[in-house]
This record gives sequence, structure tokens and C-alpha cells, in this order.
Amino acid sequence: MAGQEWRGRNSYLRDFKKAPDGSYVYTGEVWHADNTVRRRLLLKLWVLQAVMLPAAVLPGFVTTAGLLNSFYVILPYVFWVISVFYLAYTLGNMTFGGNPLRDYIYKKSVLRYKPCAAAAFVGAALTAFGMLVFLVRGGTGEGVAVCFACCAVQAVMSFLAGRFGAAGIWSREKNG
Repeated sequence: MAGQEWRGRNSYLRDFKKAPDGSYVYTGEVWHADNTVRRRLLLKLWVLQAVMLPAAVLPGFVTTAGLLNSFYVILPYVFWVISVFYLAYTLGNMTFGGNPLRDYIYKKSVLRYKPCAAAAFVGAALTAFGMLVFLVRGGTGEGVAVCFACCAVQAVMSFLAGRFGAAGIWSREKNG
């Protein structure tokens, strides 16, 4: 047991060593990216995020009949909204983590970005499918056009966010 690598929620703490002055210094791996490429990528991703957030929230404010009583529309919509907000959180970690990124920040932001974008895509697609089922079952079409438009916008933006390849610009280096 003593020779095993420490894994768990706070396993990144093993990368901090105490300096002679009493402060802690990060000695783990870091990920570097070219500053101009990183800035350009983050600008693109934030523009996409600025479109995705309103696209996910807008159907909740528009009187969409399927969002009033249909669990098969409400549950995918909630998943979609949570996915988009978690995607924004992940992008914030990637942005404010700096350059170079510490390994634990890289793992919780850059590596999770593409799956989070895919989750937002799936949430929008399932919401659109639920609305379609709602309409086929005889539901009213009140607000459905806005919901479908937002789902389409989300699908395109999520696809583009996944295609930009946030992980492709980083290279690993040993720190300390």
C-alpha cells in the first residue's frame, strides 16, 4: 500500500513541495501552448460559448408548450442547460488557469472540454426529439419554432467547439 500512487480527489497535492521559506511550490507537470494560438483558440471558444448560453436558456423563457408538462422534454432540456453551464465552467478553468497550465487544471479543463461539448450537443438533440414527440402526440405548437431553432444553433455551436481541438495546442513539460 505504501508504494502505490496516491489517487483521488486531492491527488494533485503530491505535486506541491515545501520551499525553505515555508511556502509551497508546484513541481508537477505543466502544459505549454503558444500564446497567440492559445489566445485565438480561446477567443473562438468564448464566442461560441456566448452563442450557446443564450441558445440553451432562451427556450426556458419562451412559452414552449412541451416544457410545461412533458417529462420527456423537460429532462433532456435540464440536461442540456446543465451541460452548457458546465462547458462554460470548463472553458473558464482553461482560460484563467493561465499558460502554462498545471497538470491537474489541464485534466479538469482541456481534456473535459470536448466531451462536455458533446454532452451539450446530445442534450439539444434529445430536447428537439422530445419536442417532436410532444408535437406528434398532439401537443400545441406554441413556442416550438424557437425551441427547435435554439436546438439547431446549439448543435452547430457544440459541433464547432468540439472540432476546434482544445487539446491539440498544448505540449507537456516537467516543472521543477
